[in-house]
Amino acid sequence: MENYMDSRELMEMKEQLSILTKKLEKETIVNEKLMRRATKEKISKMQRRALIKGIFIGLCIPYTIGVFHFIGLSLWLCGFTVLILLIALYCDYRIHRNIHSDEAMYGNLLDVRKKVLRIKQAYKDWLKFSIPILAIWLVWFWYESFQLPDIPKESILIGTISGGIIGGFIGFLQYKKMQRSADEILEQIEEMQ
Repeated sequence: MENYMDSRELMEMKEQLSILTKKLEKETIVNEKLMRRATKEKISKMQRRALIKGIFIGLCIPYTIGVFHFIGLSLWLCGFTVLILLIALYCDYRIHRNIHSDEAMYGNLLDVRKKVLRIKQAYKDWLKFSIPILAIWLVWFWYESFQLPDIPKESILIGTISGGIIGGFIGFLQYKKMQRSADEILEQIEEMQ
């Protein structure tokens, strides 16, 4: 009789263990879906920021042409400025074109991880290119602006320095946000694996 009770208790324990295992599997699936959804939202936010930046760069092109023509700066400087803006627009497009937020939900997370790492590195590489080009542009802009007789030199200096500080601050914040978003995405992917 005691043997029968032990086997019956054992069977009940096995059933309870089976039920618990199924619940844990469902919990793992739900957690993974939530993590994937959060990753998708972070990628969407990153892509949205890049789109807004691209629209802003695109709007700067006709503005630059109009202002440079109005002030009387050379076509060469204007062309160089537009070229820099077009390169920035193209590079931003190339950086973000290969990753889509749906990949985080349904795709291979290792591929998503590689793409996010590439985005991080591309932003670091862009800084190495853009800062020297910006320095060259600034010297050229000052040289040509100081040659213009109708514009006060103090206004040029104050405008470019304050614009450089404000633009640099905004650019730095955008860079940090993009790097932080990429780090958060990478951490979430690591947690899911």
